[in-house]
Amino acid sequence: MKPRFLFPHSYKLVGWLLAIPSLTLGLFILLDNFSFDFLTVKLPFEYVFSDTFISAKADSHVNDSISVLNFIDEIATLGSIIGLILVAFSRVKTEDEYVTKIRLESLQWAIYLNFALLMLATIFIHGMAYFSVIVYNMFTPLIFFIVRFHYILFIKPFFETNGKLQNS
Repeated sequence: MKPRFLFPHSYKLVGWLLAIPSLTLGLFILLDNFSFDFLTVKLPFEYVFSDTFISAKADSHVNDSISVLNFIDEIATLGSIIGLILVAFSRVKTEDEYVTKIRLESLQWAIYLNFALLMLATIFIHGMAYFSVIVYNMFTPLIFFIVRFHYILFIKPFFETNGKLQNS
């Protein structure tokens, strides 16, 4: 059975080349309020969907008639999502029923883990710190899936054939 809705195998490399720098850039943005000046745009009107609480904290000068936007976070987010999707949903070289089964189980496992952690965060984290949890939550299902899928498919069999995980 030929799997549907999967990207060609060559897209996995493109995904890694897009995801790693984008995720790194996103962490710099979240942890250090990093930005590039050349991506700053001044709009001649008030942009109602602007994040004024973040702009005010970043010492931006925003008045009633001009909105200042920096597109670095949008670039990092879109690059991360596109890259992670390409990595997660690209075919492996030999796509068979076993790989399909591992792909489905890993996706289910990632969703369970993601929402369990989200429920714990909802109980124990409040205020603006919860906003950071929601931002990270955009990426964690894909990251959990990629980690488990590649572990089960490539790393675990390597250890089992070398006798490190065998119960003898």
